[in-house]
Amino acid sequence: MYPDVRNSPSKGKAKQDARYWQSHWWDFHPLAEHLQRPVAWSTASTIFTAHPSQPLILGRVFSSSKQFLVVSPDQILNNPASYEPPNVITVSSNDYWLFAYFPGRDCDGVGCLWQRGYSLDKWNIREYWPHERGAGVVNAVFIGPEREWITSPDGSTSRLLSRGPLTPVSNPTLLTVTQAHQLNVYYLRTHASNLRSFTCSLVQPYYTAENHPQTAHDRPQGPKTSRLCVAASFGFIFSEFSFLVAMRSRRHPLSDALRAASDNSLDLGLSLDIPADNELDERPPLLDWNAYEEEHTIELCEVKLRFDGMFMVIASAPLPPIHHPGPCLTNLVFVSVPMPKPDPSTSPKASPKKDKQPQRGQLEPVVTYLVASFLDFEDFSSLPKSRVASYSLVRVNAPNGKTLWAIRPVGDRSFSPRVPTVIVPGSLSVVMRKATVFVALAEPGGSLPRGTPKPEEVPVGNLFVLQLPDLSDDPDWDYSKILAPISRAGSDCSLSISTSPNKLLACTVSMLQTSVYTLPTRHIPTSVSKDTLHQLPLAQALTSALQSRRSTADISHILSLPCTPATMLHDTLFGTLTSYGVNARNGIANSFTIIDVMGAASIYILICHRARARQTKDDDEKERCLTLARNALNVCSVAACLAAFEDCKEGDGYDLAAVWQLISLSGWVVEFLENLMKECVFLADLANPSPNPIPTLHPTIMKEEPMDDDPFLRNCESLNFSSMAIVNCTQAMDQSPRSSPLDTPILLHLAHPLTLMNLTAVVFHVNRFHQYLTSMTPKQENSQYAKEIMLDLVNSSGLVLKVLEDTLSVAIPEASAVLTEEAIASLAEGHPVPAQYEHLKKIIRSLTTSSAIDKPRLFIKSSDLVDGFTNLSTSDRPAGDDPGMDVVTKGMLLKQNPALLCLRCGRRSQVGGEVTVAGRVSPRWKTWERMWATRCICGGSWISSNL
Repeated sequence: MYPDVRNSPSKGKAKQDARYWQSHWWDFHPLAEHLQRPVAWSTASTIFTAHPSQPLILGRVFSSSKQFLVVSPDQILNNPASYEPPNVITVSSNDYWLFAYFPGRDCDGVGCLWQRGYSLDKWNIREYWPHERGAGVVNAVFIGPEREWITSPDGSTSRLLSRGPLTPVSNPTLLTVTQAHQLNVYYLRTHASNLRSFTCSLVQPYYTAENHPQTAHDRPQGPKTSRLCVAASFGFIFSEFSFLVAMRSRRHPLSDALRAASDNSLDLGLSLDIPADNELDERPPLLDWNAYEEEHTIELCEVKLRFDGMFMVIASAPLPPIHHPGPCLTNLVFVSVPMPKPDPSTSPKASPKKDKQPQRGQLEPVVTYLVASFLDFEDFSSLPKSRVASYSLVRVNAPNGKTLWAIRPVGDRSFSPRVPTVIVPGSLSVVMRKATVFVALAEPGGSLPRGTPKPEEVPVGNLFVLQLPDLSDDPDWDYSKILAPISRAGSDCSLSISTSPNKLLACTVSMLQTSVYTLPTRHIPTSVSKDTLHQLPLAQALTSALQSRRSTADISHILSLPCTPATMLHDTLFGTLTSYGVNARNGIANSFTIIDVMGAASIYILICHRARARQTKDDDEKERCLTLARNALNVCSVAACLAAFEDCKEGDGYDLAAVWQLISLSGWVVEFLENLMKECVFLADLANPSPNPIPTLHPTIMKEEPMDDDPFLRNCESLNFSSMAIVNCTQAMDQSPRSSPLDTPILLHLAHPLTLMNLTAVVFHVNRFHQYLTSMTPKQENSQYAKEIMLDLVNSSGLVLKVLEDTLSVAIPEASAVLTEEAIASLAEGHPVPAQYEHLKKIIRSLTTSSAIDKPRLFIKSSDLVDGFTNLSTSDRPAGDDPGMDVVTKGMLLKQNPALLCLRCGRRSQVGGEVTVAGRVSPRWKTWERMWATRCICGGSWISSNL
């Protein structure tokens, strides 16, 4: 029992109470008043919140520090004092549409619809419209054809059944519930320019269509009161085209009636005589303020929205209300349980009569749960009593053939003295058909830390997972802590919550701050083998995210936490690649590829590097992490360059309208090949079956000879002999976690069959493009320049592309012979594994002993021989690591043009500009560029950036 600090204590008592913090009833009263601090977390990992005091929407791209403002309509910007901060914010599942409602102060409110541009921070107003007082928006949601992807325990991915109505001819389709118990449907027809809308009632049966004239709905009201909806929730059910709406109402005085009574009382024309008794009887009854409280019922309504081939049609049918004595409702959430996947083994290919599967009428009905939380402040002298109740809603067939809804209570739990603040649907388990909810429970009090240094935050509650229908604690899940600053411990409860795209994090908003917490995690078995790594929660989350093109920022945030084991990155990538193999064998891996996994791996490695950098000062470890991330991005770059050459082919040649762009790509490929071949030359003696004896254990320390103070001579030290490279590599092995020089990340392009095939194909295209330009007779000065630049690029590289291509092609079968498990491990590690070392030695031996490499030209460039030229270079940055290079086109970034910044790899691009050569626009190149208009080659999202 915590001490009572509400009364003024004595001085000695104050010292004792300073060790504790305690909550009071007024700390939770904002929940009962339905004070709205909305928050929405988009699938692109953008968090939208309302400004604390102004009619503005704040956006933050998680987990970067990039913040931006969503522009409000001119009507609000011209008179900001007349509008409150938005109380409703919702974003569509495809992250292209945003809606918010701004309540008015003694004026009509404004609802606004935004459409997103190519970058995450560019939102353009599409349309806005007024809402009369008493008809403000309580809740809103976008509906669409998107279906959720899930990962099964066997690693395969599948899409859940659709939920809610199908709207094939409109995008977007927005549903809003207003204070007047009405449902508004806003939609934009395909190829239409104007937003359309129509309305239906939620408290009485109603039918309308978009081509029917709209009739005004009378606002339901009683004597001197008006019933206004104060809370609403949408329930979308699997395999159901209809949806449910739950509402909570409260009675308010009619301001117009009170104003009329006040005006009549000041009328100087009234008689001063005492009115008669019959006139007194006609007066309205005195106001009973006890009647202006929440109704003890939850109203339900079923709504059917469909497209009949010509018009949108909507019909509503109210359902029996749910009665609960809780005076203050704080949360109202629908949770739908998905149908189980059919078992193919019990459904042979036979006639329907012989089918062992149950008929549609015999299938287990889809269950939907409604979870509500209540607070009872009683006499406002102590903490409120809290309860959480759950109700099941099942569609049943009545004997008369009509379809009815069976509604019954299935769970009721008290959490006193703890207080449930926010509730949100949890993760779905299709196999077990188990539905859960995340609930934040605030503690009534606690002890403050003593001693120095004191932490800045203390635990004030926990996030739990409750399983439906009985609302018991789920034993398969852990719980996570809710932290708050010591100065506000227990006095600033969460008012709203939104989960991250992969349900790993939660963003909560209180009256004073916005916080991000880790959601509870599922228990992981202590012993996990390679065969079961795809069942890890993070591996399943990453697989589903890549399949559905969701952001993986929350996954990378979890991997970067200090409490996450260092091996979790490898296990997550290994499990995801295993799932990819399962999907490829099943023929359903059409949404993501291994290149997408490598793109995600690049940011994971970088983030893990940053996390480790805060804990260690090992420069070698930092450099290795950067090398791993850089090479993972190079895997994506090679695949992107290959796609560009494929798209720009024209018969036996290439589209010359994009000749300069293809030359930029060729330059990057040649520079990357040079670095790869240099690494092979350094390791040539290691790959030799009978190398010369090298003093690796106790190398002789040679006397340092004086040399000229020339930067070129100093740089040549690292380019001296292969034997010295082996000695240096052997010494580096003792200081780095690498066990062999052959696990250098860049060698992954030669070890894995996929990266080797991509590399071979892109070498073929560069060589073919080179031969194509060489065989042409230039007719213009521009063509002559392009030909000479390409000739110089290839001739000065020290590479014979045709021989290099043939050598790489011969090595592909042997690379493919490596066990699949070892190939997956190499991608997960980001470098070759021991099972690939023999193959690497053979291909290195073939490359270094063939005529594919001209070693003098490879290591010594003509520009290096110019006296003093190297003094102009102040950086030894690796190839492809130039911040001034476009990550997509590999060209130079122009400072006068706007740029885009990738949130995943941190590189910039200027895709989308016009590509013209002699007045011609290259449509093939533009088609390839459009692939990267919304995402980077690594799969990350764009935001605007200044160079």
